[in-house]
Amino acid sequence: MEAIDLIKVHPPIVHFAIALPVALLVIDLYYRFKKIQPDGLHALITYLSVLAVVGGTISGIIAHEPIEDILHNIPAFEIHEYLGLSLAPLFLALGVVRFLMDKKPVFRNVFTFLLVLLVILLFYQGSLGGKIVYEHLIKL
Repeated sequence: MEAIDLIKVHPPIVHFAIALPVALLVIDLYYRFKKIQPDGLHALITYLSVLAVVGGTISGIIAHEPIEDILHNIPAFEIHEYLGLSLAPLFLALGVVRFLMDKKPVFRNVFTFLLVLLVILLFYQGSLGGKIVYEHLIKL
């Protein structure tokens, strides 16, 4: 097999799926620390984060098609794939919690807890993706 063009296989959109939720976490924690109520900026970054993660998941689904046989021989891929498919609906749930938070402030703590958990899972999923690319695919 010839060298894989990683930009075509998995475009850089996946980096937004990490950067935006991390930015959201920083904003959310800052708002908590300063005792600021979540506002339009908070909502905008939340919904952009949801779109970025869903877009990253769709990108991953499309990207793995041409090299599916190679990927399924890499031990870390199964967990990476499972997390990718799980994080999209979990971030959609985060978006719903954010919407409900405007109506019922009790959802504020749920939002932050879920966001922290999801960012940790994103970091783990991203580290697996890096391992797959740099330890297995670049060698090809």
